[in-house]
Amino acid sequence: MSLIFPSLQLVMIWMITMNGSPSASVEEVGNRPFSIRNMACLFYDENHMNCTWDIDGAAPSDTQYCLSYGFRERMTSIPCHNTKLGKVACHVQKFEGVFYENFTFCAMGSCQQSNTTQCRYIVPAIYYKASPPVNITVNRSEVVWKPPIGKHHSTTFEYQIQVKDLYSKVTKVEDLDVEKWVIKDLTRSYAVQVRARINHFMEVKQKDFIWSDWTDAVITGKEEAVSTILKSFAVTIIIIVLMVLLLMFICKRYKILEYLCQEVPDPKQKFKGLFENYDGEFRKWTNASYPETIDPKECDIVIVED
Repeated sequence: MSLIFPSLQLVMIWMITMNGSPSASVEEVGNRPFSIRNMACLFYDENHMNCTWDIDGAAPSDTQYCLSYGFRERMTSIPCHNTKLGKVACHVQKFEGVFYENFTFCAMGSCQQSNTTQCRYIVPAIYYKASPPVNITVNRSEVVWKPPIGKHHSTTFEYQIQVKDLYSKVTKVEDLDVEKWVIKDLTRSYAVQVRARINHFMEVKQKDFIWSDWTDAVITGKEEAVSTILKSFAVTIIIIVLMVLLLMFICKRYKILEYLCQEVPDPKQKFKGLFENYDGEFRKWTNASYPETIDPKECDIVIVED
């Protein structure tokens, strides 16, 4: 029996997923003013849950909708609120249960009476939505990112990358199990987005496990190279301008030094014969005569008394 139950459980999960998680409606005898349809539940942030459904018909304004959920015979009921006309939402901040079990979820028109009810069998792990990857950047010839942040009931993720060729407008999607994608053609420009989901390691691979939202796109390839060229061109222009300014400054300084360091004129060119004939003696060259002076040694000594 211990081997039969897990096998039956996997078969049940597979049948539920492949058949679109069938729902069961329970209607009491009598006229109903409204009906419940399109019930859906989403799980996120480790143990949070949000269930919504649509209301057909005119429900009384004081209708208190209710969500009942549980595994086997253990059921929990919580009140819900009407988010907008014809739409009901229930939020559970702490969902308690094993995410790989098959739970029963019932949307009810009243917490006291089950006069309008729709039920679904849901495996929470299949409808768990992780947050998107973070820090997606272009690192040379690779696009890299970090795993989703926040609380999740598993730390192992699988990824999907969406690559759009900005020239041909062709978009392709690849499945990855690592946090990087190698850019094979660096001459082309791509818009790249990434999303994630938890790797459940189930024996039956479910194709409809919910992916996270896509990250914002990052641009790689050719446009990145153009941006690098523009930056290099701008740096080159700045260097050239600085060199021209420096050259102008040096030239201006050189002219000032030229004025300050002019050579002293050679008197030989102005006073012809002074040095050739008189060995530079200006007095002889001009035939000038000067008054004779008395040698102080020849002076008489005079003593003056008071």
